Amino acid sequence: MLSEEENYALLLSTLAGLSTSVGGVLAVWKRPDAKLLAFLLGTAIGVMATLSFVELYVKNVLENGFWGVTLSTMAGAVLYAIVEPLLPHVDLFEKDGPGGTKQKQNGGGSGGSGGGKVKSSESNTSSSLSKSMSSSMSSAMNERGNPVPGETEASRGRLMRLGILMAVAMTLHNIPEGFAVAFSSFTEIGPIMAIAIGLHNVPEGIIVAAPVYAATGSRRKALALATASGLSEPLGALFALFFIQPYLTPLRLQYMLAATGGVMSAVCFIELWPEGKKCKNDLSLAKGVILGSALMLGTLYVGV
Repeated sequence: MLSEEENYALLLSTLAGLSTSVGGVLAVWKRPDAKLLAFLLGTAIGVMATLSFVELYVKNVLENGFWGVTLSTMAGAVLYAIVEPLLPHVDLFEKDGPGGTKQKQNGGGSGGSGGGKVKSSESNTSSSLSKSMSSSMSSAMNERGNPVPGETEASRGRLMRLGILMAVAMTLHNIPEGFAVAFSSFTEIGPIMAIAIGLHNVPEGIIVAAPVYAATGSRRKALALATASGLSEPLGALFALFFIQPYLTPLRLQYMLAATGGVMSAVCFIELWPEGKKCKNDLSLAKGVILGSALMLGTLYVGV
């Protein structure tokens, strides 16, 4: 049986994980363009970076000492930098050109049978959505967002494989986020951490649901896969509660939160910021960062 505190940790991680469903709804009811995606990524950056620096680092240093907190933060950032290239990524920048040759896609094309080639690469998932996936989706769906009759099975198959690969990537990505929410739930910043992770999960839900909806025309399937990718977060929280939490002392918990801040900072600068830039809408990205930072500073100030 879980204790009341552990049930609270599981609840927060579940709510944060389910925010991928919000992204899924956006994907199937309003096809997100690069401007919206840049704004959402910027908001996630502002929220996560502000929380990491102000609460998980500066306040932690003042209360628990410089060296232990700093080394823990650096360890978290370095660990993510090492692991991130090993996670599955998606590259759709190549497509079949005339005569069967491979050529680069541009971001806004809508002609041809579209469809990129799914493969492992250093390109990240959200740029695939904002750039090359848009070409595949344009050919697979009409202006109202419905599948085009007669669209080739090969093109739909590529989009479906893309959606599944993105779901796998996001599932793996969300497990350690479940750790972060679980650890923070034992402190006063538990709800704040859940909000930060939840905002970060909204764009993830979009990039999982959009290609699935384009391939199948089924809102239910797209939403189901987006939601399932987020439910790995409470699974990560359960792992942390059963196998890590018994060994935590109050000081170790603070060091673990500092490491979490390092991971979140690395996510912002290694993953989210480059993907926001690839949307080629710097104004929307900047507005999102400012809004996210302001929201998090206000939340920390009032102690939500």
